[in-house]
Amino acid sequence: MSMGLTHSDTPARQTAFAVAQQARANAQAARAAADRMRTTGGPGTVQPAVKVVESPAQIRDKVMAERGVDRLDLMRLSAQARLEAEISIQAETAERARRANIRTAGVFIDLKV
Repeated sequence: MSMGLTHSDTPARQTAFAVAQQARANAQAARAAADRMRTTGGPGTVQPAVKVVESPAQIRDKVMAERGVDRLDLMRLSAQARLEAEISIQAETAERARRANIRTAGVFIDLKV
């Protein structure tokens, strides 16, 4: 005996269809909003901020480049030589990061009397 569609299935299908239509409309509206945000040029365009402070990883890479050493070279060194190189690179990196932080933070003077 075939059960077929009954009258009670009809509202559920209509609701699912309405939900799918609304989802399509929402997706289309979201794509349109994204397209409007992608416009370039215009008088109200804000330029990205210039990064003033380098991260410690960038400073470390500069220190290693100045010394002519890369990470592979460090791995090829003996354990003692690698430890000494890492310590000197870390010390130089910390000093440069401290100087960069002072330059960007400015100097605050306490004038309380």
